[in-house]
Amino acid sequence: MSQNDFEVIVIGSGPGGCATASLLQKRGVKTLLIEKNGQLGGKMFSVDKGGYAYDLFPHGQVPIHGNAFETIFHELGVYDEYKPALAAEDPREVITLAYRRHDWKEYKVLSQRQAMDNPEPFFRLWEASPEDQAASMVILGEMIAMDEPTRLSLSKVTMHDWLIERGQTLTSPLYSYLAFHANASLAEPIDLVSTSEQILIMKQMMLQGGGGQYKGGFGHLSTVMGREFEKHGGVLMTATKVEKILVENGAVTGVVTDKGTFRAPVVVSSAGLQPTILKMVGEEQFDKSYVNYVKGLIPGWAFTSIRYFLNKPVMKTGMYVMYSDDSWLNTERYRAIKNGKMPEEVILFMCNHSFYDENAAPPGKQVLVSGTVCTADPNGEEIEHLYKVMDAQIEKYFPEIWEAIERKECNGPKEISNLTRESVIPGHGGECVGLAQIVGQCGPEKPKSETPIRGLYIAGADAGAEGMGTHQSALSGIAVTKMVQEYLLKRRRV
Repeated sequence: MSQNDFEVIVIGSGPGGCATASLLQKRGVKTLLIEKNGQLGGKMFSVDKGGYAYDLFPHGQVPIHGNAFETIFHELGVYDEYKPALAAEDPREVITLAYRRHDWKEYKVLSQRQAMDNPEPFFRLWEASPEDQAASMVILGEMIAMDEPTRLSLSKVTMHDWLIERGQTLTSPLYSYLAFHANASLAEPIDLVSTSEQILIMKQMMLQGGGGQYKGGFGHLSTVMGREFEKHGGVLMTATKVEKILVENGAVTGVVTDKGTFRAPVVVSSAGLQPTILKMVGEEQFDKSYVNYVKGLIPGWAFTSIRYFLNKPVMKTGMYVMYSDDSWLNTERYRAIKNGKMPEEVILFMCNHSFYDENAAPPGKQVLVSGTVCTADPNGEEIEHLYKVMDAQIEKYFPEIWEAIERKECNGPKEISNLTRESVIPGHGGECVGLAQIVGQCGPEKPKSETPIRGLYIAGADAGAEGMGTHQSALSGIAVTKMVQEYLLKRRRV
């Protein structure tokens, strides 16, 4: 085997790609990992400069306990470097909630311990009536007690329909919270999001903890997996662009990059299902029905993010969440924005990295990473307006933060697309996760990691797993690792 020949080539170092490459190499499979950027991580990308360490947009690991990264770090033998910055039983006030009911003029703000650890603070925030509290407890109890067959049977039911069947309305406190949660945790509208996906994440938040962070940011996870990959003999190529996935007689044979051609009987792509199939492989290699299927898959929404650098430590909790009955987006509200009706207020999901890691900012300073949902279109016209609205809400409702800002950085779907997946379909590319977690694309309808091309697999949030963001992507990587090993074993037997 020459230096350009491998058993597996992995494209992209997001959580799915890093998981697959590091686990395969640990198990003795000669693997090449190719990353187009100079740094590993994909969307799980952390910046460390000028004394600050922060993520590009706000993450919140769900679940905190029992997630995919624990499994991966255990197998790699580096569990001592798995450093969650928040325990589910953390006694501190962890989250600050700001909520405005439709008939209120102003937001009500309170801080509490871990989100969903106890619904009572939510009831106080919502000023929920005894009837609303009782109805909410019944629904939350049903979520917690739901068995897996029942949950999976709801993959074709929207969360909106599931709640309406249980007597909730669009202005019910629990409905409004879950509409916000669909936006912030799944980057989807509640009237399209799959009930099976949202209930899974809610169960994990309630039973295994939610809103988790890591010392050194999420990028620390990528760094450790990449280091272990190379330690066990893997070959890493950064700042290298894959131009073509080679296919002969219905099977992959390698890749062409801007630094040469590399051969392998297996290629795993975490660069996105659509960019992989439609561009890197090419439509001509697939049956037309599969190409049409891939083109018809709907992307999730993106996150428009602002990082605020503060000249003094004014934030007391780790996460700040802001929403109202009027600010979360369903399909109708989203379409109104796309038609030019810009929102006067937005949901905000904000992470105070200094709460979780004392080294996230220089002494006496803080960094806040905020975000709100938006189109995945790298050329979305509403992005500049959203930046202004986000600023306005911070200034009005968190003046102590606003007065401490010494500078800020912004990024939206264009920057995320440039960093991660190419926009090969108009309006796609800037997704904060990947393909949408909506009815028709979840459960049995979830895109498969195996493709019609022998030896070609998709890892990451687009295929093969379920759950929230980085956890889902890494789970997919674990599953693809097993598939690849089985495929290679079959090839050796033939």
